[in-house]
Amino acid sequence: MSLKEFHYQIAWRAKGGHPGHHPGLQSGGGFEFQGLVPFTSQPDPRNLAIRAMIADPNQPLLVKSFRQRAAIPVYVLADLSASMSFIGTTVKTALLAEFVAATAWSAWRTGDPFGFYACEGEIRWDLSLPLRLYKGMASDLHNRIIHFQPTAKNANGLLEAASLLGRQRALVFLVSDFHWPMGQMEALLNALIRHDVIPVVIWDSGEYENLPRFGLAELRDPETGQRRRLFLRPSMLDRIRERFLARRIELTQLCAQRGREPFFLVDQFDPDAMTQYFYQS
Repeated sequence: MSLKEFHYQIAWRAKGGHPGHHPGLQSGGGFEFQGLVPFTSQPDPRNLAIRAMIADPNQPLLVKSFRQRAAIPVYVLADLSASMSFIGTTVKTALLAEFVAATAWSAWRTGDPFGFYACEGEIRWDLSLPLRLYKGMASDLHNRIIHFQPTAKNANGLLEAASLLGRQRALVFLVSDFHWPMGQMEALLNALIRHDVIPVVIWDSGEYENLPRFGLAELRDPETGQRRRLFLRPSMLDRIRERFLARRIELTQLCAQRGREPFFLVDQFDPDAMTQYFYQS
């Protein structure tokens, strides 16, 4: 498969000591000027501040101090409950697999360690990956996800995964269709509050848009297995679309209150749109 790549950025300084792409807190061999400090604190003669010392010969030796750019942990927390098995305009698990592979590849290209938690009622350790610098793992991860058939009634494992991310601030992609109660969504975002969370909402237009205008339809809730027959008509289709629009507004407001608005991934993944999300937010 051809791996897609997007570019991400953060608005905070990384505390990690490993050199990388992102603004860091530690002093080191970077290019971001931090100020002048005594030579004794950073004894590097290459950075002697000659002009500053000429201006005031009585002061001690000074050197230019720079901030080091740092690597950050990048995680994907993925919902693999039964609602993610929906097949309409596309296959939700295929979209998920494509996005996860693109994130793993983008993290590698940026020089950041990547970790993945696949979650249903609990964490699926056979599909998950610990935080590491991976090369060549994206395609294998894609294949594992795309061949998985979700059947679980919930994604409670996401809350468990949130507790395993460690204390260092990370960039976390939270990927789901978010067909949960808002209280559950709020609890999960609260558990991830120390991290920079990007909610990625996977929807299929077949759920609310590409429906027949008239006729009988049998709907099945994939997580409860319950079936219901409906007589579709224009007024009902309007109510379905209005409910999805209201849900989109609810999700946007809730996520924005806790850091970032969600990224809506509908029918197909566009890496350029993901890059634009970061550079416009």
